[in-house]
Amino acid sequence: MLYSPILSFFRILPLFFWALFCLPLNFIFFFFSKEKFFFFYRLFFKGLVKIFGIRISQKGKKKNNKVLYVSNHVSYLDIFLLGSLLDGLFVAKSEIKSWPLINKLCELGRTIFVDRKGSLKAFDQINVLNSNLEKGFNIILFPEGTSSDGTRVLPFKSALFGIVDAQKSENWSIQPISLTYRKLDGVPVDKNFRPFFAWFGAMDLIPHAWKFLGLGVSEVRINFHKARKFSSFKDRKQACKYSFDCISEQVQNDYSSVEAENKINLYQFKYL
Repeated sequence: MLYSPILSFFRILPLFFWALFCLPLNFIFFFFSKEKFFFFYRLFFKGLVKIFGIRISQKGKKKNNKVLYVSNHVSYLDIFLLGSLLDGLFVAKSEIKSWPLINKLCELGRTIFVDRKGSLKAFDQINVLNSNLEKGFNIILFPEGTSSDGTRVLPFKSALFGIVDAQKSENWSIQPISLTYRKLDGVPVDKNFRPFFAWFGAMDLIPHAWKFLGLGVSEVRINFHKARKFSSFKDRKQACKYSFDCISEQVQNDYSSVEAENKINLYQFKYL
């Protein structure tokens, strides 16, 4: 697996023209019905996934309507992946409002911005989420509150799971989703390679994205776990625990299988 700045250059060109083509159209579709809006938005993200050289392995049955999707968070790439598969509004931290260009993309995607600090603010955000649910929008939530290196799932923040207490309708469900970045250029990803795709800590966005564009093909596994009705949970903490247990167990299993595959490949290489 070698980084190629030439490949980065040849990918940045279609990325630029794809964004140039889609953004004006996306602005138009912003005012259409949610069905037409999400059709175009998924198309936009599918193009980004293709340009970034990502292959998706999908497992489990995806629920399409009246659902709160809950996922672990590894990278900005997660947004491309989930946006290409799901009809839903992303929930993002309020700091992103000040990020140039990205904040405009978020606005076009009808992103729900939340301030995670303070219990009163959390209560207000629950009302915002509930309002969007009432309008028939699915919601995509990253409850870790930040991204990680992908080797484990960080503790979930349970505050926004309060939507379970606020919205007890039998029609709404929670569906956990686990994301695991498994391979880069056909090589199983161990902890040494994870910084190539995982975006966390103090990493700068643009240099990281530029280098990722020059890495060839990556493979990601997306698992859709069993959806459960809001009404099946006693409270937000139980809903939070269910989601965390599903996702963290799957991520750990996926990571263990990657480590095992690396050991097998190393053994085979040793005796060639």
